Amino acid sequence: MSKSPERNPEAVLAEARTKGIHCLPIPTPFAVGRVNCYLVEGSRLVLIDAGPNSERSLEELEAMIGTAGHAIEDIDLVIATHQHIDHIGLIQTVADRAGAEVAALDRSIERLANFGLNADAEDDMAVSLMLRHGISEEIATTLKAVSSTYRGWGDRVEVTLPLAAGTTIEIGGMEMEIHHRPGHSPSDTIFFDPASGIAFGGDHLLSHISSNPLIARPLDGEGERTRSLIDYTDSLLKTREMEVEVMFSGHGDPVTGHRELIDSRLAAQDRRREKIFGIIEAGPISAYGIAEAIWGDVAVTQAYLTLSEVIGHVDVLLEEGRVREVTQGDLITFEAA
Repeated sequence: MSKSPERNPEAVLAEARTKGIHCLPIPTPFAVGRVNCYLVEGSRLVLIDAGPNSERSLEELEAMIGTAGHAIEDIDLVIATHQHIDHIGLIQTVADRAGAEVAALDRSIERLANFGLNADAEDDMAVSLMLRHGISEEIATTLKAVSSTYRGWGDRVEVTLPLAAGTTIEIGGMEMEIHHRPGHSPSDTIFFDPASGIAFGGDHLLSHISSNPLIARPLDGEGERTRSLIDYTDSLLKTREMEVEVMFSGHGDPVTGHRELIDSRLAAQDRRREKIFGIIEAGPISAYGIAEAIWGDVAVTQAYLTLSEVIGHVDVLLEEGRVREVTQGDLITFEAA
């Protein structure tokens, strides 16, 4: 199988502009920095993701679209790559102004349409998970409050064009396959054109940082939570088999050499999992206890992120039969099998 070599990011973006693909890095309030939205010219003007719901983000989005020679009102279709607020916050605003259609994975329609109710349910699930896995009630309550303050950066999205995995959609003259790649979120979607090797990947694979496989509520409502790292690993392996020349990602530079990047990410996961197993072997310990053993005094704002990572690795170890779960009252701990 051929390799797709790494290429200069600026050269990739410059070449993309000649093909009518414009990267629009929109500001966000989050540590990850700007979110990449993409304006794609063709028989219809398409916007892939729209940034968070803020006046500054809208102003910059409008200015960047103008630099590309268009206006928000020219947009015919807005596409959501996944459910996170830094990607969907302005979609409904743009769609309403432009009279545009809105497309997203069909399985995510209810989650997007009922943004507020689902955000509440997500916070409640997270608090319950944190308390059972060793995070104090004070930290859990604080994180729920922080999450509520960010709620305004998101908004409901009324999908008018449901997209089924395994079908295709025309974007910029390309017949792009729709691939569901859950892991970072339950609704992660890749749009891929086999003829050109071009893909739009949202946060599925980022060039400069690992995508966090965040534990979330399943889209189908089956079970309390996702097994996010197991899902993400499976998704990465599927993406590795694709003949991707360049993946335009949700943050950072375009991804080229995707197989080498995926291999390095999977190897890093293996190393982290073995470290976690070594900690569990030393005696029964909670997931948050493992997080503290690895990262020390975990910042409050990072508590759920680190807990998601640890539980993700423990899910794999449980599946492999190397550890077992022990319930002690309301606390869950893990020990070597």
